[in-house]
Amino acid sequence: MGFLYTPLPFWIAVGGWIVAAGLIALALWRSPFRRLQDSTLQHVWLAIIVAISVLWATNAWLEDGTVLHLLGATLVVTLFDWELALVAMAVVAMLAAMVFDAPWDGVAFTFLVFGAFPVGISALLQRAIIAWLPRNLLMFIVGQGFLSPAIVVVAVAYLALGTHIALTGRSALVIPAGYAFSVFLLASGEVWFTGMATALIAVYRPAWVTTYDVRRYRLGGPRT
Repeated sequence: MGFLYTPLPFWIAVGGWIVAAGLIALALWRSPFRRLQDSTLQHVWLAIIVAISVLWATNAWLEDGTVLHLLGATLVVTLFDWELALVAMAVVAMLAAMVFDAPWDGVAFTFLVFGAFPVGISALLQRAIIAWLPRNLLMFIVGQGFLSPAIVVVAVAYLALGTHIALTGRSALVIPAGYAFSVFLLASGEVWFTGMATALIAVYRPAWVTTYDVRRYRLGGPRT
């Protein structure tokens, strides 16, 4: 999956690890685990890591190297904000590498493209939704659960394709047939998964949404 088996130049492999380590250090510097003081939230965070690892392991290879799978990053950002989401996606990338018995050189680069990039886009969209959309439950679910993951998965899919083209000599011949339709199917699955999970959690388990004051979006009253 990702770029775990893609031959990478040494400088890209090393540079990927340096950038990934810097991002994780930045996330940890902001003390993200303060959000997990409640044991229930700890269990939710760990459970989401396991669930997303399964999603990453269920992927579709398109011809020579390009791979598609559900990301799950937007849901983690919605529940825990970008710092914990970044750490979670790093753990997911490591678990996927262990499951697939992949070499070390592509792990960090895979994390950057399929983990850090969607977390960053999701966080930016989250801020835009807070600023521009009405503050009610419906807009929260539509924005965070449906709109954001659709944008994120399309951006990641074409970033991965562009990167694959660059790594194979900038030839458009490596673009798989029907790639656009495959991205559409992937985006549909990502939207369905994230949207349904966001709606159910927002309605029935609002205390799990740590990124907002629950009273702002009327997700069940003050958190206890």
